Amino acid sequence: MSDAASFPADADVAGIGARMLQLRAQRGLTQTELAGERFTRAYVSSIEGGKRTPSPAAATYFAVRLGTDLEDLCFGYPPGRRRELQAEAAEARIVLSGGDTERASAVYEALSAEAEEHQDRTLRALARYGLGLVARHQGDPAAGRMLFEEADALLRERDLAERLPALMGRMWALFAGGSIDDALTLVEEHLREAVRTSQSTVEFALLAACGLPHVERGDLGRAGAVADAALTRAPDVSAPDVLAQGYYHINRVLVAQGRYDEAEQTIVRATALYEHLRLRTEVGMCRFAHGFLTARRGRLSEAEAQLREARGILSETGAVQRRINATAELADVVRKLGRPEEAADLVGECRSVLAPSRQDPEQAAELDRIEARIAVDRGDAAAAEALFRSAIERYLQVGATLEAIGTCRLLGDQLLRRGRSEEAAEVYRQGLAALEGV
Repeated sequence: MSDAASFPADADVAGIGARMLQLRAQRGLTQTELAGERFTRAYVSSIEGGKRTPSPAAATYFAVRLGTDLEDLCFGYPPGRRRELQAEAAEARIVLSGGDTERASAVYEALSAEAEEHQDRTLRALARYGLGLVARHQGDPAAGRMLFEEADALLRERDLAERLPALMGRMWALFAGGSIDDALTLVEEHLREAVRTSQSTVEFALLAACGLPHVERGDLGRAGAVADAALTRAPDVSAPDVLAQGYYHINRVLVAQGRYDEAEQTIVRATALYEHLRLRTEVGMCRFAHGFLTARRGRLSEAEAQLREARGILSETGAVQRRINATAELADVVRKLGRPEEAADLVGECRSVLAPSRQDPEQAAELDRIEARIAVDRGDAAAAEALFRSAIERYLQVGATLEAIGTCRLLGDQLLRRGRSEEAAEVYRQGLAALEGV
């Protein structure tokens, strides 16, 4: 038996003796038979009587002889049950990504109840995290934030590697809720700890994650620096889910910087990893990111096909916000291909699908901007101006500086074409002021 064995975090070590006695009685073993050649009957008796606490190695030895394992013995689960629960949670993740939110929710709720019954904070955190993923899938950042914070709180004294999924969930909830600065602060705060404690997997994930908030704030230089730093740490990361998510985040930064060949490599890697993990929604997200990249390279017909595939996957899996993202980008590509009526229908679909209470503020701004450009193509200058102004206001409200600057340029150009040079100059100044604040 290895002396390197250790008790699980939050294990009820004091209750091991009583559970040993119960299992021994169920199996009809004597104390001498349980002790075997390694220990004495008196030692077993003292543990069962609560007079002594076994070492992790001794407890593991007794667990094996009782037909269970150390984790089940520590928490009082039936033999093999804790591993079953972990396997069920892993399968629920795949089920959720396939779109069956009801079934996944039922698994996570049952896990939460059983973990609470056994005072198992680790599995209870896993359950709350899983329910947070359900909220994310349904496009509800407020509910997701609450659940991810609950999961993180349950793990507050653990190391960052254990807390990483909950932290990434919290970041998503803040970002999707329009709190870009808060999302960045959260990640950078924990990134400093990861660097201090030399946790390369956590460093990779957090470096990759903080790139996009920097892009949104207009700081492309900083975004590129953290993306490059993340890529240097990628070879040290073995967890495929962490790698996939990191590559997905890095892709967004590389596209913003115009580093299209590198962006292509990262999104291909992310897609392959998510396909291996059988996460259907995440594959759809990667198809969307690939289409977004292809559109930036000017290959509009190819981009349309990729975005339609993404939209189809995300519609099938019921990932509401992700479907909106893919459909909005498809609308812009279709507009550029000279089909404004179809583009307008796609924007209308986006607006009808998502409840206002759950709408990503930046997503709403993007829809305003696309619809404004459709209005320009149709010759409806008044509608275009109103929509551009709405988009600028929404972008600035959430701190999406780069998008606000780009939209100011579009509106300024539109006003210039109509001979309203003074108003155009004012809009350009608004964009410059936003740029100076970066």
